[in-house]
Amino acid sequence: MRFVVDGMLGGLARWLRMLGYETEYDSKADDNTLLELSKRQEAFLLTRDEELYNRARAKNINSVLVTGEKEEVRLGQLVKTLGISLEINMATTRCPECGSDLREISRESALNTVPAKSLKLYDKFWRCTNTGCGKTYWVGSHWKQIRHSLQEAQRIASPERATRC
Repeated sequence: MRFVVDGMLGGLARWLRMLGYETEYDSKADDNTLLELSKRQEAFLLTRDEELYNRARAKNINSVLVTGEKEEVRLGQLVKTLGISLEINMATTRCPECGSDLREISRESALNTVPAKSLKLYDKFWRCTNTGCGKTYWVGSHWKQIRHSLQEAQRIASPERATRC
């Protein structure tokens, strides 16, 4: 499943990338560009703009009018409407910043890009394969909040299954 995300949903684009979905996001892209890209890539257009949503539907472009102010609500909506998975797998997750693949790197390779404390506490690191980005990631203390957000999104999507995340 692929996504094209409008400029009002940058946070959602980052979440979708972490979840492993191919997600195009350019905060400066105009509506015509978003429509054309969605059609060409056979991607779902995600937007908060009702007019853009209606234009996409008129052109038979798969689209979702995203509601909610919090990312957990937005993710919950996508679970309900499209059946996306809320599981992060580091083998398939993408760079939240640019959407490129990540590859596992050694602790030594992470030396100059990770705080010293994190180098001591954690032993698995990943780097974005896009040389223009090159960000380094690790499963650190912030993952507690990430897991909490995904559990909340699952609860919103289906309260009876919220304990699965």
